[in-house]
Amino acid sequence: MNFKDLILNIVNDENYKPMTIKEMLKYLDCDKYIKKDVKKLIKKMAKDNEIKISSKKKIHPLNIEDKSLIGEISLAQGGYGFFISDNKDYKDVFISQKNLNSANNKDRVKIRIIKNKEYGKNAEGKVVEIIQRSSNKIVGLYQKNKGFGFVISDNDSLSTDIYVDEKYSKKAKSNDKVVVEIIKYPKNGSPEGKIIEVLGNKDDSNVDLYSIIRSHGLKDNFSKKTKKEAVFIEKEVDLKNVKDRSDLSSLFTVTIDGRDSKDFDDAISIEKEDKDYILYVHIADVSHYVKEKSAIDKEAYERGNSTYLYNLVLPMLPEELSNGICSLNPNENRLAISLKMKIDDSGRVIDYKIYKSIIKSNYRLVYDDVNDYLEGKEKSYDDEILLEKLNLFDDLYKILRKKREKRGSIDFNFTESQIDVNDEGEVLNISILERGPANKMIEEFMLVSNETIASLFAFMDFPSIYRIHEKPKDEKVESFRNILNTLGYNIRGRELHPKDFQEILKEVSGKDDESLVNMLMLRTMTKAKYVNYRDMHFGLATKYYTHFTAPIRRYPDLIVHRLVKDFVDNKLGNINQASLEKKLSKNAEHLSITERNSEECERDVEDLYKCKYMKKYIGEKFEGIISSITDFGIFIELENTVEGCFMYKFSEDHFEYIEDKLTCVNTENNKRYKIGQKVLIEVKNVDLEKRNIDFDLMEGLFENTSK
Repeated sequence: MNFKDLILNIVNDENYKPMTIKEMLKYLDCDKYIKKDVKKLIKKMAKDNEIKISSKKKIHPLNIEDKSLIGEISLAQGGYGFFISDNKDYKDVFISQKNLNSANNKDRVKIRIIKNKEYGKNAEGKVVEIIQRSSNKIVGLYQKNKGFGFVISDNDSLSTDIYVDEKYSKKAKSNDKVVVEIIKYPKNGSPEGKIIEVLGNKDDSNVDLYSIIRSHGLKDNFSKKTKKEAVFIEKEVDLKNVKDRSDLSSLFTVTIDGRDSKDFDDAISIEKEDKDYILYVHIADVSHYVKEKSAIDKEAYERGNSTYLYNLVLPMLPEELSNGICSLNPNENRLAISLKMKIDDSGRVIDYKIYKSIIKSNYRLVYDDVNDYLEGKEKSYDDEILLEKLNLFDDLYKILRKKREKRGSIDFNFTESQIDVNDEGEVLNISILERGPANKMIEEFMLVSNETIASLFAFMDFPSIYRIHEKPKDEKVESFRNILNTLGYNIRGRELHPKDFQEILKEVSGKDDESLVNMLMLRTMTKAKYVNYRDMHFGLATKYYTHFTAPIRRYPDLIVHRLVKDFVDNKLGNINQASLEKKLSKNAEHLSITERNSEECERDVEDLYKCKYMKKYIGEKFEGIISSITDFGIFIELENTVEGCFMYKFSEDHFEYIEDKLTCVNTENNKRYKIGQKVLIEVKNVDLEKRNIDFDLMEGLFENTSK
């Protein structure tokens, strides 16, 4: 245990009596060589708001109120923000622009409450200390003046522009998108910065895309060290060097992926044994090639996962690995971790075994073709063995799905966007992404694999990384219940369980508001995350769950693979469990953050492309469904998944917002609007910079069809 953990344990002990720094040093029995360092550490801990030092110079633990007033700032586009406390039970606090005290988006801050919470309104606060800046790199638009310039932040994460002296301008021109590093935060006036990258003119192809990538701190290129290591990665499997593996290359094996996929990290095989099914799930053995603490490993951990941006992928691993030696390409020997599961006709995994293996995929199948076969549209294949295996896969998929439904697992059926973008960033079309039985079948096999691996470590009580999904918060459930009532659905009981959510989805299946209810239910849920302890996955209605099946694109899976291989090799006994648990805690927190960051980037790019697509339809009319109503506007989703807002707050008519019913009324004509209602809109304006689409609500018959 290091000194920091030791001090926190001492200070937070219930029998602790406050000591001065001098007394603490004596209690710790620090020798004269480290006293100075420990003293500095204590002062830094106080500065970082981990402990308190009173006016009498005594060290105190933080109380609940102290901890509740430390957290993160989330800025809105209007320049104001909300304080999100480290204490998850503490309500968000409104922070006006004048009370931000130069805090930026995602900065860690300490606040004080200046106005208590009132009915329907958040408490108001003021930032009194910036504990840690989230980033000193900002993406924005450069405006040049004589001898200096200003950078206007893209996403309102700064309430003021950034001053740039000409010597720090990197020869940027007006209207260039740039990355600026803030080098000084004056108490008064604009922050000062230097430009570290010029992305190009704001109207250049894909500059808007790279601006979003940089704003999330993501990289589109690998470091020199990583590239150098990747060059020496072997191009094919040398069977002489892998004699400790089970040879499963004669097993009939297939991969099933999207038509444009290039990295295949999972393959499947199946056999029938009386009434039982023998399912093999083979996962690329990335850990064989990516060694801990190598440059490739460090950069993969830093990225955390691959990020998919339609016309661009930011991979977690270099192409030599992801599309090369790790990809389970057909008719090529590949190293894998193979999970063999014996599953009975009720869907229970009654036995399993894990192998370090060599496999050789017989076919690289595509979802669309397999979907056509399973749906009886077309017999795309001539190989009778392949057809027999596909039928077995389909039979087992239906058994597993039925079992999962029976226990209450929630299967959302909300619409996802299919956005077709060319290399220049031009959006060709937006439609609903179709998921057929083959997509769902592979998903089902990956789910049962992840559960099986999670249960292995859970039953051994050995440290691992888990994927958990906590129960929804009571207030969110209550809000969801109220919205459902406005839609005409009645739910009994105070507390909702996974099975109850599942029943709601069944009730709305095939109805006009199915997509809407799925979306509202998703918003009710907590965010799934990685942790180093066992807890339930509410959405899947399972006790134990992890990520094991995608080590090419997710680092948590790579961590689990390394532990699985240690299990197979009987090396778990050599591991210091306390040290591993501490390491996994840090890993889980970091990887949850990288995942969220990646998802936010993907969402911003999706919004950008939807705006670019709808810009050509300004002035045209479409039918849509009201997806939400706020005190300033009505959000409407079109048939092609594009969402825009009618800002009634700025309309000529007067609207009244009825919060408890989540409806609003146009008081001029007494017309009432509610969630799930079909309306006719006209595309009024598209703001590419802020990625907003403005609609006008129209009266009269619907004449035009959605694009």
